[in-house]
Amino acid sequence: MDEKMKILAVDDNAVNLATIEQELQEIYEVIPVNSGRRALKLICQEKVDLILLDIQMPVMDGIETLKQIREQDNGITVPVIMLTAKHDKATVIEGAKLGIMDYIVKPFDGEDLRQRIERALKWRGAIPMTLNELYERVEEIEKCLQNENFKLAVIKTDEMMGFALEAEVAKRLQAARVKMKNEDFISAERIITRILRMLDLRTAERLGNDLPAITPGELNAKLLFILYDLEHFQVDDAEEKLEELLQYGIPAAVREKCVSAQNSLKEYDDGEAERLIREALRGF
Repeated sequence: MDEKMKILAVDDNAVNLATIEQELQEIYEVIPVNSGRRALKLICQEKVDLILLDIQMPVMDGIETLKQIREQDNGITVPVIMLTAKHDKATVIEGAKLGIMDYIVKPFDGEDLRQRIERALKWRGAIPMTLNELYERVEEIEKCLQNENFKLAVIKTDEMMGFALEAEVAKRLQAARVKMKNEDFISAERIITRILRMLDLRTAERLGNDLPAITPGELNAKLLFILYDLEHFQVDDAEEKLEELLQYGIPAAVREKCVSAQNSLKEYDDGEAERLIREALRGF
């Protein structure tokens, strides 16, 4: 059984602590403490994955508690979400200087609390972003660029770059961001589309492990039949055969060519599809 991630909940109100524990205990190990001093003592002894920290507390408030937490080895980079009864500007500014990742105004909704914690943990790379989530976020950027909503595309790209991403995705996003900064949105869209193709391929590879096997001879024959259809302008037949072929666990390089050929046929570019299938035949 996997060990649960640890959430330190700091609040002087026992009802709030009990509510937090009830909402999170199925997913996380919640460590409730009722003062800033107790939180500091625990941080000195134990590493936690995230802190939920109340701002309004007697003796030592949330901001002062966080200042001292940041001085501890276990507290320098731990993500912190502030719990507050009021969202005042001065507290937001002070909290931002100390690296607060989010604010939740009390009383809070349990589902919203869980979503914010998950987002903060993903932002710091404590838990990975799923392939589907990554794809959806990149696709949103692509749609913004296609609709010429360039300002929102920049905002969404900046937001994504705040997450802990693998190098191949992060480098391409950074390249796209530079193009957007230089107002070269055509190039930016091309890079974003390339990221989506890469993620498409990974999805296909993951699914391929569960698909029926196909021998090299059968694969070669099916590709030749598709090529024949394309050479004779039988596009519908080629599309049908491509769809059938993709139901098998074919090599990643061949799958990429076939998926690209499918996309070309959707754009009525059967010449490009024919070229891609010829490449697929040479590539396995």
